[in-house]
Amino acid sequence: MTSIFISHPTLQHSHQLALALHERGLLQAFWSGVPVISDGEKLPFWLPRSYASKVKTVAIPPDLRRHPMFFQTLLRAGRGVPKRFSRDDFAHRNFHFYDWWVAQHIEKLKPKVVVAYENSAYHSFRAAKAIGARCILDAPSLHHMTAEKLMEFKQTPYLPEINRRKDEEVAMADLILTCSPFAAKSYVENGVLGCKVQPMLLGAALPDGIISWRDNNEPLHFMFAGALSYRKAIDVILQVFAKLNIEGLEYRLSFIGGEGEAGWVEAISKTPNALYLGGMSQKALYQQLPRADCLLLPSRYDSFGMVVAEAMACGTPAIVSTQTGAKAIIEQFPDAGWVVECNADSLYHCVKARIQHREELFVARDAALTAAKHFTWQAYRTRVGQFIEEWIK
Repeated sequence: MTSIFISHPTLQHSHQLALALHERGLLQAFWSGVPVISDGEKLPFWLPRSYASKVKTVAIPPDLRRHPMFFQTLLRAGRGVPKRFSRDDFAHRNFHFYDWWVAQHIEKLKPKVVVAYENSAYHSFRAAKAIGARCILDAPSLHHMTAEKLMEFKQTPYLPEINRRKDEEVAMADLILTCSPFAAKSYVENGVLGCKVQPMLLGAALPDGIISWRDNNEPLHFMFAGALSYRKAIDVILQVFAKLNIEGLEYRLSFIGGEGEAGWVEAISKTPNALYLGGMSQKALYQQLPRADCLLLPSRYDSFGMVVAEAMACGTPAIVSTQTGAKAIIEQFPDAGWVVECNADSLYHCVKARIQHREELFVARDAALTAAKHFTWQAYRTRVGQFIEEWIK
């Protein structure tokens, strides 16, 4: 049976891919900087007890996993880097260090296939090629050239090296997995052969005990969940609802997530009927999503937008932008939400229509639940497992 090695400096959805391959007897090893545990397994001794509720339980035996603590410790130390230096550069240097460290073990492991993640695959793929292994790049974001066209990035000293390595990773990859057709298109548009790019939509899984309640007689409750940032178009959301308030339309507006950039919490506090609920664990988020009538994710760009699948699993329809990969869910299930251009005018007209015709949102709840059944983590594992099993033959 083909042996596949998966490596990720943090976690993202790598544990779901690893589980998919383990379920098919294809997984040789799964290494990640963020630990997971299996049922009955004790937490690593070095992990803070306060972090226990965030650790994901995955049915992958401990003897197939390795979670080096050094890199997470180093990554957390980056929070103390003086503001005059780029913390993003520090984080990416750490990812590159992790990639180099993993590469030193590949010759001994001798996998047939190496799966590595964007910006932490350069050394790993070079080591894989040296032993004749095939390389799969799991790319959670858009191609960096497309991302730069959609949004201006702060230029940092290490950014050219980050992008150089990304380009080398793409060139060495035998297969590139993306989170959506939107993301896959960004690679093809930048010269990558379409035959080696495969979109693989992600999923969501709700914990037990989720209670869905809304008062249909109250003003509609719109919710954003994610990092408060310009990329997520927080400014567009605030502009739209300020205008709706001036027009006398009633609504409730909530924001959940950490402040990715300074100033957003203050801006939210100045927006009528808007409330900042702070950052919260995924478990706590799942208690909030069913309380919303509609999720907002009009991002300037998002390779997927996991929160869309999570919201729909709670019966909450979504409004997303054309530059959000999760629009693919709504394209497959049109009654589960709405797709708008990433600008204030388009979002304004869509939200206003929802307020004026609120019954459409209530109908969309059932459609969202139907859509969510096709985008569970189990469904993702089936899709990606079948595809890779066929690909390696």
